[in-house]
Amino acid sequence: MKSRASSPLSLTLLGVILLTVISTVYWFGFQSSLTLLRGAPMSEPAAALFLPKDAPLVMSLFTNPQKLQDLRQLRTPLRQRGRAKAEFERLKASLLTDTNLDYERDIEPWLGEEITLAVTTPDLDRNPKNGTQPGYLLALGVRDGERSREFLDLFWQNKAVSGRELRFEQYKGVNLIYSRKTLPPTGDGLQLKDFNPFAKESAGEWSSAVVGDRFVLFANAPEVLRKAINDAQVEDLNLQGSPTYQKAIARLDQQRIGLVLADVPQLSGWLGGDSVKPDSQLPDTLAIGLGLTRQGLLADTVWTSNNDESTVNPDLDHPVAALNYIPEESAVVLAGHDLASRWRRLSQAVSGEDLLSRLLTQPLAELENRWGISLEADIFSWVTGDYALALLPNVDQDGLDWIFVADDPPENEPQSEAAIERLDEAAAANGYSVGPFTLKDQHRILAWTRLMTREGKTTEGNLRLRLEADVLGVRGQLNNYRLLASSIEAIDWAYTSPRRNSLFANGQFRKELPLLPKENDGYLYLNWQQSQGPLRQQLPFLRVLELTGNPLFDHVRSLLLTTEGSENGVHRAQVLVKLSP
Repeated sequence: MKSRASSPLSLTLLGVILLTVISTVYWFGFQSSLTLLRGAPMSEPAAALFLPKDAPLVMSLFTNPQKLQDLRQLRTPLRQRGRAKAEFERLKASLLTDTNLDYERDIEPWLGEEITLAVTTPDLDRNPKNGTQPGYLLALGVRDGERSREFLDLFWQNKAVSGRELRFEQYKGVNLIYSRKTLPPTGDGLQLKDFNPFAKESAGEWSSAVVGDRFVLFANAPEVLRKAINDAQVEDLNLQGSPTYQKAIARLDQQRIGLVLADVPQLSGWLGGDSVKPDSQLPDTLAIGLGLTRQGLLADTVWTSNNDESTVNPDLDHPVAALNYIPEESAVVLAGHDLASRWRRLSQAVSGEDLLSRLLTQPLAELENRWGISLEADIFSWVTGDYALALLPNVDQDGLDWIFVADDPPENEPQSEAAIERLDEAAAANGYSVGPFTLKDQHRILAWTRLMTREGKTTEGNLRLRLEADVLGVRGQLNNYRLLASSIEAIDWAYTSPRRNSLFANGQFRKELPLLPKENDGYLYLNWQQSQGPLRQQLPFLRVLELTGNPLFDHVRSLLLTTEGSENGVHRAQVLVKLSP
């Protein structure tokens, strides 16, 4: 009997059936993870019951980490899924470094849908004379109470075997277990093991408690657990009963998988060692709801102040056209409308001596000293239309150039011309001359330059002096826009961007804009790949964040931030973090 060849129709049907079976298995394996794009079932931490109202910092995740990994696998191209899985395994291993624990064996079987880590106090005994020792609380949601208790039994048995003296205490119906402190705190500042109760060389008196079948609590001192139990039993003491907390999270988007909450005065003191003055314009409470989109991570942010009930409408209801003159290769871009009024509000908010204020004002002060000008009086004051400021790698790739673009309609020319004259005078006072020239036989621009002698060598190796132009800045005009830049190459980028590849014409940037509110105060854009090198030099703490956040930082492509004014003292912002697979 001859074998009968399969018809195209039968092969097609077989392929459809096979694809349907595979897709069904794949879909049901990941459907619970896909729902994370609409947020987690819970929107605020149940562990808030154990936290004080003035906790400096609270960070919560409302889903099991495995679901995040499943979602990432679903969104990652097939060829890259092996690498994505390996990164997740390395992340789990790094969290359990210096322990005898295995995540799949010891933690995953009982870990539930919430992980909350909090700094409960900047100093346990509130006595600065003997140094500071913050209080940390880690709350892990439980899905299998029996397995969680088995884990704790094994955990403390290992501590006892390693030589720790264990203590047992029943406090208000809750069993506490903690080890006697045998190691002094490290002298090298905060390290990962200071936050990790599982580490064999953890530097504190880590203690634990099981609250029913809901939570396993860890703290770096037994008094932190005792206070957590006290707070849970008195509504007026815990974070859940705080009106300020409820006001902040009520304004957040409900589609979130995590939450970050900060008591700003307490957090500023903990991070920088400086207390926030009573008249500071910094907010009292900061809340960030973390949600997922198909582009990456969306951070919905609100902040409130006890003495602020103001309502301020957003500045913009249209895209910033000045972005047409900003190249898409820019590392950092700030764009908005009416810089004069925007700067007045910002300067009021950062007028103190706290850490955040210094980070924002110090670079501007250095620029003012170099130019001998007042940015507010000489530049910001006349910019009442759209504007954009960009930092971008220079041609030698060893630093940053800058471009400033400002809308300058005819009715605004008297103010802008007077400001430009003041810049010319400031340049002349510093030894620079103002000279015109034509850029590529097309655009008339002016440059602030001075001639300097440089030493060099001839081809024979003899010493030779040569004249070089030191360029302080360049300026020009195009289509009712004032252009200022730090170099000839930078202003050339501005002139050619409308015909080449501007940030505003960039397809990816235009896809991200609709995810942010249409009415806003402008944008702050960071191309992470271009900006992380220079930003590391200016902000050293980013290196620490990268170390603790790896491999997440390896996948950050860009950040886009906007604010939305305020309503009855509640200010709001959105941050979109674009992630690569």
